[in-house]
Amino acid sequence: MLGPFLAILTDLSSWIFFLLVLALPLSWWQFTRRIGIVLGSMMLLVIGAIGLLPLHDWMMRPLEEYFPVPELPAQVDGIIVLGGAERPDIMAVRGWPELNGNADRLIGFVALARQYPAAKLVFSGGAAVPHLDREVTEADVAAAVFAKLGLDPERVLYERTSRNTAENARLSHALAQPRQGQVWILVSSARHLPRAVNAFETLGWPVLPYPVDFLTGNPPELEFSPLRRLSGFNFVAREMLGLLWYRLQGWTSGLLPGRGTAETKP
Repeated sequence: MLGPFLAILTDLSSWIFFLLVLALPLSWWQFTRRIGIVLGSMMLLVIGAIGLLPLHDWMMRPLEEYFPVPELPAQVDGIIVLGGAERPDIMAVRGWPELNGNADRLIGFVALARQYPAAKLVFSGGAAVPHLDREVTEADVAAAVFAKLGLDPERVLYERTSRNTAENARLSHALAQPRQGQVWILVSSARHLPRAVNAFETLGWPVLPYPVDFLTGNPPELEFSPLRRLSGFNFVAREMLGLLWYRLQGWTSGLLPGRGTAETKP
């Protein structure tokens, strides 16, 4: 996850709504009327362009295709899945382990866990919601989902305190203690993997990226769907800004990761 401030910056739909609302009073006053009309017209043009053209698809596709679905090796030492699919806020109230649109992360993780029964398993995610006298965490939701999908939740190591992808990498490394020559698979949304792999590689922990939760498929048809496409644009803006932000913070050693071996270095 990015911090709340960056999440706000990448919420394009909220910015468009805010600027449209701002344009209304500006267009009423004589001294700012031209500014208001220009601003409102620009926002309507942006809505029209994003709603009509598949800009989010064009921008998302390079991220999702940066790491292709790999040929899996015969031997895997460990599998990591990053949180972000879980809804602890809903589980805290309803008692049901609810998931969001990133649910493929956990589905892919469970499938790999069955394929490699001897592999060490790690779930990394620290978001929590206070409820009564305790907290419901992403890990609580994930463990309940694993049990319902037939994977023994006790087989999984849970990293419960990370707040972002950089902490996912650092705290998972401390928990898993990977050794030289081991092969670890990293499961996350395809659009998120460039940033996630970059964070892991910066720690000297090469991983085999396993992309799931794709948002792009066949080239989209020409249609006017501003709400859906604004949502997609928010996703891709978040990831692109995240790559830049992580580099500026020194959490990654480059803007994009390499595509080399997945064997852990000393």
